[in-house]
Amino acid sequence: MEHHETLSLINELQALREEFKQIACFIRELKLDYSVLEEKIELSSADVLHLLGISKASLARWRESNSIPYRYVSSNHVIYPFKGLYLSVKTGRATFNGFRRLEALQRLNAYKEGVLKGYMGESQTLFEEL
Repeated sequence: MEHHETLSLINELQALREEFKQIACFIRELKLDYSVLEEKIELSSADVLHLLGISKASLARWRESNSIPYRYVSSNHVIYPFKGLYLSVKTGRATFNGFRRLEALQRLNAYKEGVLKGYMGESQTLFEEL
């Protein structure tokens, strides 16, 4: 290899390194944005029933036994923080015979991703912003 070709290769590698740094920075910022948004996701009773495929009675039992976190918005409207619900299912606090935890976690993850992508906007793919 000639000296000129070696310098050209080194310059290209340095340019690639800088692009990878920009991508890594973008991903870190995106993760931070997602984690902040994840803290704010809340589900209604209807959302929980639909996502987890449970009955109203099961949901009421989970609330009564404090298996899942919740709060009343009004006398008949209950909200469940996503993160707390997810942890309750994952740790097995919220369960019953025949309840499929892995499927429930997959559904919750899909819901979260849909909410986050919808909030962040899907007009561009991740790396097009660079």
